[in-house]
Amino acid sequence: MASIPFFSSPSRVFTAALVLRLVLLLYGLYQDAHSAMKYTDIDYYVFTDAARFVSRGQSPYDRATYRYTPLLAWLLVPTAWTGPWPLGGLWFSFGKALFALADIVAGWLIVRVLREHRGMDVTRALKYASIWLLNPMVATISTRGSSEGLLGVMVIALLWAVLQRRVGLAGCLLGLGVHFKIYPFIYGPAIICSGGVPCAECGNVHDLRVPLPTTHLFAPSDASGPSA
Repeated sequence: MASIPFFSSPSRVFTAALVLRLVLLLYGLYQDAHSAMKYTDIDYYVFTDAARFVSRGQSPYDRATYRYTPLLAWLLVPTAWTGPWPLGGLWFSFGKALFALADIVAGWLIVRVLREHRGMDVTRALKYASIWLLNPMVATISTRGSSEGLLGVMVIALLWAVLQRRVGLAGCLLGLGVHFKIYPFIYGPAIICSGGVPCAECGNVHDLRVPLPTTHLFAPSDASGPSA
């Protein structure tokens, strides 16, 4: 039986991405336990401290230096759960696992956008998505406890919603992304100027065509993809 090329199999690519993150999560537990230089990002301790306050019925902002959305602290409440070893210690890593899973979801959305709106075959789409999925830097950031993976899901989901002409959903995703961190607002003008928002729903927005470097990211669905 002929072997299936790696990038022709979504299951192989996504399994490799999951294994990469699992290995880094386990390595992080080891380094945190045996090294003075911790693998866990300092911000993750801020997140989990805020989640602990929430679990006690207090405000996450009772934790000094917590400057993030309260939604993040609520999502990470399981990190405050305790129990006998090793379960109690593993709950502390719940947020890291959540962020790593968000990486995988973002990768799946990338594949979907490339296949549905750029007409790519599965092999080519997986190769592009692997720049994210199999990137050690991306995996390290999420498994150290940075919440950027959640924002990545929101941004790619926003792109998908715009290409699908789902105006209400796109607006909700953009608002949620800006609520998490301010910088996704930069995609708003690009969405409008790309023609991704129908005039009938948003007024005469097509009169506001201003050339932006990022506009091509939100090209209409009939645009052809880059050549092989």
